[in-house]
Amino acid sequence: MRELEESDVRVLSIFLRFWLPVLGYIVLIFVGSSIPNLPNPTHIPHVDKVAHFVEYGLLGLIVGRTFRHSGPAFLRKFWFGFAIIAATAVGFCDEWYQSTVPGRSRSIYDFLTDVVGASFGQFALFQLESKWKRMTKREDSRP
Repeated sequence: MRELEESDVRVLSIFLRFWLPVLGYIVLIFVGSSIPNLPNPTHIPHVDKVAHFVEYGLLGLIVGRTFRHSGPAFLRKFWFGFAIIAATAVGFCDEWYQSTVPGRSRSIYDFLTDVVGASFGQFALFQLESKWKRMTKREDSRP
């Protein structure tokens, strides 16, 4: 067996740090969508929209982080747009998949909430990284 070269280790490190969390989270989304006849335990109307917003907000954050910090330069440069497209595609596929699960249905409103949540997650990422840069810049300029 050949030893891992430095480039192999770098690729593996990028995969484990950035892409594996995204893939794992998408799997969790589809596992949740596979639950038939999912009840609303709170009986609060439209609480599912809050769940969709939070679920896809986190997806938008981690997809945005992945696209911003890994991959080819073109992907890193236009990370925000590509991340929205990717999260939107996952939301579309998730809604379509739910229509095949007994007791579940697809909803344009759920899909739109997914897109808004993913966009919010990416905006939050942008804000967090901007704040982090300002904080580290101030620390670097201290004597």
